[in-house]
Amino acid sequence: MTRPQAILLSLLLSAFGWTGVIGQNAADTIPLDSLGRISIFDAMGIHPDSFVQIQLKTDLPGLIRNRTKELYQDASLALFSTTGIRQDYRIEVKARGKTRKEICSLPPIKTKWKRKQLDSLGFSRHHEMKLVWQCKPGSHFEQILLREFMAYRLYNLISPYGYRVQLANLKVTDLNHPEKEQCKLGFFLEDDTQFEERTHGVLVKTPPSASQQSIRRQEALRLYVFQYMIGNTDWSLGNLHNVHMLQTSEDDKLVIVPYDFDYAGLVSAAYAVPHENIPIKDVRERYYKGLPCTPAEIDELTAFYLEKKDLILTYCQQFPAINEPSRKDIISYLEAFFALLESKSGLHQVIPALK
Repeated sequence: MTRPQAILLSLLLSAFGWTGVIGQNAADTIPLDSLGRISIFDAMGIHPDSFVQIQLKTDLPGLIRNRTKELYQDASLALFSTTGIRQDYRIEVKARGKTRKEICSLPPIKTKWKRKQLDSLGFSRHHEMKLVWQCKPGSHFEQILLREFMAYRLYNLISPYGYRVQLANLKVTDLNHPEKEQCKLGFFLEDDTQFEERTHGVLVKTPPSASQQSIRRQEALRLYVFQYMIGNTDWSLGNLHNVHMLQTSEDDKLVIVPYDFDYAGLVSAAYAVPHENIPIKDVRERYYKGLPCTPAEIDELTAFYLEKKDLILTYCQQFPAINEPSRKDIISYLEAFFALLESKSGLHQVIPALK
């Protein structure tokens, strides 16, 4: 970031009360578009693990009624800065997802912001973001939401090719009954176009016809072990279930990009069950779904994850929002994975050998 860009960014954020973003050279790490503008996603919070305060108003019965059609509808969103300054936006929202769209009291949504308003405020034009919020009322579903958020954050520690996320504290109001307000925890995923810009690639959202040789192997193997570490089998390359493919400009290879971790053992959602074709009875039971590896690759994977052990466990220890029973359970679950890595046969007993 050039000095003029940093000054303009500082002035923009200060104008909306987000002065904390600039501390400790954080401005140097904020992705900017080609015009040097910050996205609304990056302007939301001082830190992804802190809660941005959101007030959302829309026709909730309409959202539920049209959830299978996934039709956009009008909504208003108020964003409150860390200093209490309020900024109002006219946006559109629609239901999205699969299982959660059917079982949750309100379906997960996708938000679409008005580009003209973002332009007028000096933000970039990245304007579509998924919003995941707790499935149902109650502390259990709050913890599920936070544990899934942590899965995204853990993958950020593993790979630069993971979606960034931002926690949100939401007040959701039905326009037809404004006296009925729901309070929910949630998190935003960065806009797909910003993800592409940040990773210098293009998301391919149809199943690839290319062979495994077109996939960047080291990144893929690390992802397979990550999914094993968090106990997630709810993904598939064949039909791009809960994964995208990113075509990178660096070497024209495909990188697998995961999302939706609510069926992971780490998350322990009450509704999560393994697919009938997976030979496990509980999502807490780990099962490796990746490709076979050579002994040398397994050794490299073991060394890579053991090097990340302290970083991963420290993050889980210090994540402020989760309750202590969940924290202890998550750490115990991850420690079992690292104990396996440190055992005599380690990942060699889990990953099929490539001969």
